[in-house]
Amino acid sequence: MSEETGKIRVKILHCGDIHLDCPFTVLGAEKGGERRRELRNSFMRLMQYVRDRGINVVLISGDLFDREYATNTTAELLIREFRNCPDTQFVISPGASDYYDNNPIYTSGRLPSNCYVFSGSELTRHDINEYNLTVYGWAFRSPEMAASPLYERRVDDISRINIVCGSADLGAEIGSTACPISEADMKKFGADYYALGSRHAATEFVKLGDSIYSYCGALECTGFSEPGLGGANLIVANYDDGALSIDVKQMTYGHLRFVTERIDITGVDSASEIVNRVSRLISERKYGVETALRVELIGDIDPRFQIPRNLESDSFGLYFFELCDKTMPLYGTEHFRRDMSIAGEVFRDMLPMLESENEDDRLAAARAFRAALAALENRALDN
Repeated sequence: MSEETGKIRVKILHCGDIHLDCPFTVLGAEKGGERRRELRNSFMRLMQYVRDRGINVVLISGDLFDREYATNTTAELLIREFRNCPDTQFVISPGASDYYDNNPIYTSGRLPSNCYVFSGSELTRHDINEYNLTVYGWAFRSPEMAASPLYERRVDDISRINIVCGSADLGAEIGSTACPISEADMKKFGADYYALGSRHAATEFVKLGDSIYSYCGALECTGFSEPGLGGANLIVANYDDGALSIDVKQMTYGHLRFVTERIDITGVDSASEIVNRVSRLISERKYGVETALRVELIGDIDPRFQIPRNLESDSFGLYFFELCDKTMPLYGTEHFRRDMSIAGEVFRDMLPMLESENEDDRLAAARAFRAALAALENRALDN
């Protein structure tokens, strides 16, 4: 910490994994377009918060854009919003999805003077002297980055507020190409706060000696692999007569919550009962128009019973609804074990896979058995 005297208070917003212009393919074309617009709106709300609360520094720790899909319209929006915050310094560390090379948004010189972008894969520093603040960071120069920029490095000046901003794979497995770093790297480096990106689920603020680190998570969750609401981290650094204290808080900005639930329907043989159980779950959890819900149906059902396919989001008052059939066609099948017909032979041949510990194998076998049984019984199978 600093040996200098004086008082400094700096408000820092740590965000990342914003993925402007993300295609949201999981939601389909119409909903995907709507979500892209909502993501831009979330970003503008974030910028309004920056203006309203007098945020001094905004750290963007990777993947500001989905580079493959980024549009000039979104680039202009970004530039306008940065210009509309003239008293705020923006520091960007490009990640794997918006890597620096061949990214015209970063290399064209169009970004305003209050925006600094790290451009090299080696660790470099950016000083914001009015706050006695140094931000260290790096840039992905391609979709892969195999070396740790923090390895065997230390802060240059312990008398400053030192922050690291970057997209990184903390605790990575050997061979990681997502910028592997370790707690040992961070502890030796000696920064006061590590603003990490690349994980869409936010983490808690973790103490590491005199340091704190956190993944801020995505501003808006983009799929079912990212449960919860997106957000950012508010960091307030108070520097008083050589002593530094840091207050941290997680903020929510997301419009939409992605949730996956499981319902056991063992023995159920009617579509109406499935609808009733889904409706009851939605009511109990208080899910509504801000929820994208995936329901996975599990358990054993009659192999001739077909799960309904035409349930829509509007039926449940949700933003988006998806029903996934992960049931097994094993309910009431004792007779197939003794049946000497072709159907019995098929069932016994597939039974080891139907009872496999591997879910993918079980689901593939379930589809195959249902299709075979429908063909043998001359029934249409609803795909």
